[in-house]
Amino acid sequence: MKRPNELNFYAFWDQYALVSACILAFCVSLGTATVSLAKALVLLGFLIQLVLHKKRIFESRFMQVPQIFIWMIVAVIWILMSMAWSDATEVTQWQYFYAHTRFLWLAIIYFLIGTKVRGLLVLKWLIYGQIFVTCISWLLWLGVEVPFTRRPLEKGIAFTSSLEQPVMAVLVLIVLWNFRQYLTKQWGEWFVRLAIIAMALNIVFVMSGRTGYIVFILFLAIEIYRTLPSRWRWLSLLTPIILSIIFSAVSPVFSKRLSQIETNSQAYLQKESLSSEGERLDMWKHTISGILKKPILGYGVGSMPDVYSAEEGLIKAPLSQPHQQYLFWWAEFGLIGLMIMLGFFFALIKESRLLDSEAGTSLLSVIAVLFVMGLFNCPFFGVGMGEFFFLEIAALLAIRGGASKNGAATSSS
Repeated sequence: MKRPNELNFYAFWDQYALVSACILAFCVSLGTATVSLAKALVLLGFLIQLVLHKKRIFESRFMQVPQIFIWMIVAVIWILMSMAWSDATEVTQWQYFYAHTRFLWLAIIYFLIGTKVRGLLVLKWLIYGQIFVTCISWLLWLGVEVPFTRRPLEKGIAFTSSLEQPVMAVLVLIVLWNFRQYLTKQWGEWFVRLAIIAMALNIVFVMSGRTGYIVFILFLAIEIYRTLPSRWRWLSLLTPIILSIIFSAVSPVFSKRLSQIETNSQAYLQKESLSSEGERLDMWKHTISGILKKPILGYGVGSMPDVYSAEEGLIKAPLSQPHQQYLFWWAEFGLIGLMIMLGFFFALIKESRLLDSEAGTSLLSVIAVLFVMGLFNCPFFGVGMGEFFFLEIAALLAIRGGASKNGAATSSS
């Protein structure tokens, strides 16, 4: 039996772990600097909890470990093994190793959360952070000068970028929508509705990120599919086309950005200019050319810049990643690495069936957004966006009928 002083010590660090996770949940909406500081707090909490609860951790049976963590361990081992055939410098290899293994924060945050109650609290702070950003975004759009926002100002972009901010808003909309009954009891129906409407309108009328548009339409299509009777669900396949037409008609910025896709792609194909679309097409083309030469094992961790330059791509500056998650892993870790990544996705889908209904449906939508975003970007690789995904996934994984057996203790007894 623990003494009172010892109980207080355990309780303090248990609360610290929860507070640090909530701080990170708020900060993931605010840009890389605050994310890095918050991660330091989380890491400290994780290491201390690891020491305090090491006996419980090692007594846990292997089968109690969620399957996704097994896939993560396999991925880490394979990335380390790929160093054996990588021609990148040792420093570059370890830099890329750190960036590629950003998914380990999912395990760290999940361990700190540990229970359903704590998972719900972390999700609330994730929502608070995005509500804060949405309010500032509308102020910037109205021309109000807000301190500490991006310089030079992008229209309505507060702290991150036109790529990240709308995607983050969609990820929070997923939680707001699926947990609306629970959140209505906490905050009131008017507040939840206002938050949903403000974020949705912000994406359509203020944001200019086309990846954000795609995942927003994807989210709406999924929810329409779930709402329709089974015999009419095939109609949801038309949803992306119908919504794109509607949004183009009512939002000038949406219409302009959508029309640029065809124009800029044609310009690249005709070798007239190298726009955002042109750069992506060029990256994908030359990455695929490199993959075809080493399809099974890949070139090894940190080799992407050399792969692209060896294929004589048009972008002259060093290319860190090809803005396509699956081609990136295939190029560096081969078909084996790509299969490991897809195994991670399937394990997440399987895990969603074990969660409370709201968390399970939310997780499936988050997985869909993560998968589709990976077709145009590298969410696993980038700081900020990756942490946002993994924190939300970790919180959702904790929301199940009983307390997690592998998480941090919820009491000091």
